[in-house]
Amino acid sequence: MSLVIDFDDIPEDEDLILDLLQSPEHFKIDPEEGVLQQDVHVQGRLSKVGREILFKGSVSTEMELVCFRCLESLRFPVRARIASHYISDQEAGTPNADAELHASDIEVETYSDNRIDLTQAVYDQMMLSLPLVRLCRDDCRGICAHCGVNRNHQSCTCSDHDSIDPRLAVLKTLKDQLK
Repeated sequence: MSLVIDFDDIPEDEDLILDLLQSPEHFKIDPEEGVLQQDVHVQGRLSKVGREILFKGSVSTEMELVCFRCLESLRFPVRARIASHYISDQEAGTPNADAELHASDIEVETYSDNRIDLTQAVYDQMMLSLPLVRLCRDDCRGICAHCGVNRNHQSCTCSDHDSIDPRLAVLKTLKDQLK
């Protein structure tokens, strides 16, 4: 089963239980953001309330990211909860440029042709669960700005305290005068 569910497959009186695996190729993720390393596991339940669909569940997978300091690869387990509310695109109407958004509008998705596509909700939660600062470890020492050596694996002979960005040399002069 894919992440696209037919409206008529969801029972009126009970939830539709989902336990899906979706291949990494299904998601269009910018390689600079990360690379999916395994299938995306989506679990949850779809509930029908009239023509509206409620989805509550979770997503889990693993992504390969790049450390912001040393540029080494790291694996990050993605675990996120998902809660989405789907309404028919006919009920949603046309967007009004002057309409005011409410907090409840943020989690509302639309579906068309009686097909609910969970892909965007799953993608959004995967990306939101990634850390803003991606480090291979908390004490990552990064790459030397002068010789380019990864300081996690070897030390370099460059002197950190003697090197000043030429654009900031004026500030160093000012600092020395204030002493």
